[in-house]
Amino acid sequence: MTDPATRREFTLDYDPGEIRFGRGAAGDLGDLLAARGLASALVMTGANVGANRDVMDPVEDGLGDSLAGVFDETTPAKTLGAALDAAERVQAEGIEAIVAVGSGSTLDAAKVASALGSYADPAAAAEHALSAGSVPVADDGQPTPVIAVPTTLAGADLSVIGGVGLTLDSDADPSEIPSGGVSSRRLMPTALCYDPELFETTPRSVLTASAMNGFDKAVECCYSPHATPITDGTASRGLALMRSGFAALPDSDPDPEQFDDAVAGVVCAQYGISTPGAYRASIIHAFGHGFSNDYDAHQGTVHGVLAPHVLRYVFSEVDGRRRLLATALGVDTAGMGDAELADAVVDAVAGVRDDLGLPTELRAIDGLGREHLPDIAETIHEDGLFAEAPVQPSVSEILEVLEGAW
Repeated sequence: MTDPATRREFTLDYDPGEIRFGRGAAGDLGDLLAARGLASALVMTGANVGANRDVMDPVEDGLGDSLAGVFDETTPAKTLGAALDAAERVQAEGIEAIVAVGSGSTLDAAKVASALGSYADPAAAAEHALSAGSVPVADDGQPTPVIAVPTTLAGADLSVIGGVGLTLDSDADPSEIPSGGVSSRRLMPTALCYDPELFETTPRSVLTASAMNGFDKAVECCYSPHATPITDGTASRGLALMRSGFAALPDSDPDPEQFDDAVAGVVCAQYGISTPGAYRASIIHAFGHGFSNDYDAHQGTVHGVLAPHVLRYVFSEVDGRRRLLATALGVDTAGMGDAELADAVVDAVAGVRDDLGLPTELRAIDGLGREHLPDIAETIHEDGLFAEAPVQPSVSEILEVLEGAW
């Protein structure tokens, strides 16, 4: 693979929403709406976040008179049915925007609700999506504007894509729900509010797992075939900030400066990773998806176990931008050969995982048996993100990586 850093021609078609970052930034939500001529907003969130006054009070106070109501029915399954309910409420009540507060599942559900809101009949669009597997934005309609207020660090917010569980039944078994998605440049949030005080309210086990997912986005951005000098810069800076800040995340009373570095690092990791026609996450995320439906484990937890093993495989096949990664991760690369660089990057990534207090072996995942690995390898092999990966492993090679992580 040609090193993207040596290219003298590149394209980065990217139009992110306005980013507001800082402690107390939730107080700006009303201003963000007003600046866009939006008079009212429905807050979309899950039941746990919706019941957390440490999150909801700042959000509701920030929205002030523009708060039209709270829809607290999103779930980790991010069902099409929940998104439809929200879209129909927005339409019926004449609400002008959605403020998505919470984890990646809520942010994805808000994108789906936004897409459905571009249709005169959202229910008919949802019915079509069940068979089509996706929710396109209507050519002749406008998606509902979304302001994203994340409270986890997985990095689903600064993005033009989202996942959806293809069912209208909000009580369906998540393991039996087929997956679909939305993807459109028109679904980039119109604004994003990153308030570290809200992230601090998230349970530490959820926060640390999500952080590993966000961290791997920056890693994968570096060796993506769509990498540019711009995404190299944001991903590299993101890795440096996360490496210095992640050690604070497990603490009940974290150092504010370190904590803010961690959040800012994840913002950088996302910047430019999701663009129309090019998504820069690949092989690590494909491995993580293999565990999404059948096991009660956060994808970031799976990433923590697998990322060092996947990277070791990548480096055995290609260069994988190992020197760029090593430099971003603070490795003293002087005098190192290729093999030493690869080992140093793998060790540094494992060190980040350890700082977050995440498991180191697949056997730690509840309900997972070693006999399940061959089927998981088959599932991983079919993942669409391999189309953007620096290497294309066979099923047997995937299984070998899984066995090494067992």
